[in-house]
Amino acid sequence: MAKVAKKKKERSIPSKSKLAEAVRDVLQKRWRVGSQEELAGLVLRRLRKENRKFSLSPIRVKRVALLIPEIQIRAKTKRMHRLAKIDVCPVCENEIMPLKMKNLLNKKITVGYKCTKCGYQSDLEAFVPMKYSFVWKG
Repeated sequence: MAKVAKKKKERSIPSKSKLAEAVRDVLQKRWRVGSQEELAGLVLRRLRKENRKFSLSPIRVKRVALLIPEIQIRAKTKRMHRLAKIDVCPVCENEIMPLKMKNLLNKKITVGYKCTKCGYQSDLEAFVPMKYSFVWKG
C-alpha cells in the first residue's frame, strides 16, 4: 500500500508596507473596528483580493496598526486584584514604567504603570487587556 503525500498549504506573508496600506484602507472605510480579530479578518479579506495565499495573525495586524499615527488603539481591561510586576506594555509591547508615590512612611510604592510609547496607563487592579478597538483619527 503506497502512502499518499499530503499537499502542504502554501502561504505568503504580506510585507509590512502592504499590510499597513491595507489596515489604513480598512479603517478609513470603517472608521472603527471593535476587536483585533475582526480587524485582522477585514485586512486579510482585502489582501486576499490581491493574493489568495496571503496569511497573517491578529497580533501582527495590531503591531502594524500601532505604527500608523492616524489610528488610535483602545484597550478594554478586566480587573485583576493581584498584579505581578510587568516589564512590557500589553498594548504595544514597549517599555512600561512603574508609577510611584511616597506613602505616609515616606517609602516609595508602585501605584500603577504607564507605557513610554502609547500612553497606556493602569492602576494595580485594572490591567489585563481583554479587547482592543481601533479608531481612525485621520
